[in-house]
Order: sequence, then C-alpha cells, then structure tokens
Amino acid sequence: MRHRVKPALLLAAALLLPAAVEIRGAADAVAQQGAQLMHVQAARAEAGAYPEAANTGVPADMKLIPATRFNLDVAGETLSGLIFQGPVTIAAPNVTLRNCRITANGWAALEIRADGVTVENCEINGQSTAGIRGISVSGSNVSIRRCDIHHVEDGIYLTETSRLSIENNYIHDLQSDWGEPHFDGIAADGGVSDVLIRGNTVINPHGQTSAVMLSNYFGPISGVLIEGNRLIGGGYTVYADGQFTDSKISGVTFLGNRLGRGYYGYASIQKNSPKWSGNIDDKLGTPVNP
Repeated sequence: MRHRVKPALLLAAALLLPAAVEIRGAADAVAQQGAQLMHVQAARAEAGAYPEAANTGVPADMKLIPATRFNLDVAGETLSGLIFQGPVTIAAPNVTLRNCRITANGWAALEIRADGVTVENCEINGQSTAGIRGISVSGSNVSIRRCDIHHVEDGIYLTETSRLSIENNYIHDLQSDWGEPHFDGIAADGGVSDVLIRGNTVINPHGQTSAVMLSNYFGPISGVLIEGNRLIGGGYTVYADGQFTDSKISGVTFLGNRLGRGYYGYASIQKNSPKWSGNIDDKLGTPVNP
C-alpha cells in the first residue's frame, strides 16, 4: 500500500545533488560541503522529503503475483512484481530485484551472495523474528535503493563487501521476538570498503544499539561515506568503534546528516578519527559534535 511520491521529494533531491562529495575528499572540501548540506537538510525536512512509507517500497499501482523461485541463480536476470513468502537468496551476478515484497523469517529475509546485484523499490518484512536481517550482503558492486525494511533486528547487514551503495531507503520499526536483541539499522562489523550510505531514513525506536554501526569486530573497515541521512535512536545514534581488534577503521566520513539523539548520545567513536561535518540535531537543526 504505497502512495505517489511527493513533489517535494523531487525538489529536495535536486537540491541535494550538488552536495555529493568523494568518499576520500580533502578535509576542507568536507567542511565546505557540510556547511552547504546543513541548509539542504533543513529544506528537505521542511519539505517532508526524507524516505518514508509513501516514497519507498512497492509502488501503489503495482500488481504482485506469488513467486515460485526463492533461490535466484540465473545471472543477469531481472525480476519484478513478485510476492515472496519466505527467505530469498540471490546467488548469481548482475541480478536485479525490483518492485517485490518479501515476508520471511530465519537468518535473513534477503541474502545477497553475488556481485553486481541491484535491489530497488522492495518491501521487506522480517516479522520480528529473532536475529533476522532484512538484507544481508556479501557481494560487491551492490546497490540497494528505495526499499522499505521493517520488523527486523538488523535492517541491512554488510560482510565481506566492497563498492556498495545504500541510498534512499526507509528502515524502521526494528523488532525481535527474543530477549537479547542488538538492533542496528545499517551495520558492518568488518571486512567492508568503499561504501556509500546516502539519503536514508533509519529509525531505531530502542535504547540500544544504533541507526548506523561500524565496528572492527571481524576485520577492517575503510572508505565509508555516510551522507545526507536522517538517523534516529539507538544507544548511540552512530558508531565508529575500533576497540575490538587490531584491524583498522579508516576513511569514514559523517557528512550533513540529521541525527536524533540516542539514549546515550549522538555518536560513539573509538580508536579511529572519522571526518565529521555539517551534522545537525533532527529536531532543533543545531550543529552536533561527536
């Protein structure tokens, strides 16, 4: 049940385009872009143009039919307009999954194990299953955009991946039916590089763990740009936590995000030095420091 995209979204998206920067841009460029994005983010909030149910997921006029395959292993195929009642695995390269609804329990509602995969305008419902991930990614050159992901423990989880873009998704209503969950909207615990996280809405309604989690628990992390998102809740809203192993966290940038303060604060930064510019409080619009 989706509605038409708000005209304000198109306007705000156009405003945001000039603010794009390279993941490893110079420090002065980051600061300049951050100042610009503070104004752009305020305009986006005023226009109601952040991702939400109305502008993500399956379009309202899309007619869906039941899927008959759940292991997608044909290279280069495009699938659209399907309802999957159960976990889906993408095991072949260059697959596109578009305008589909996945309702599942288990390890992950959607598991991506191949390179060159695109997932867009899909709805993913994890049914509050213990430990379930909305999308688990271990391939490279993967794009995830305009998806509505909910009732999962982790919205999008990254492992052993590079050259990944996560853009304009709505991750919300994180839920789990077991007693010791660790809720993260977007999470990576090592082994990832060259990741773009841009223009998403991530709402964690709990007092733990995060909207975005980066840790070195299982390996290094490098080259992550977290730009122009609306990130709310958790223990700390965002983490760049390098305290667990000798693996390095490097090249991380938080640029022009709106942050709703977590239970303990906005950010937990341990044993790394991310670039931080233009990030503001979601309600007040005032600058936020890590």
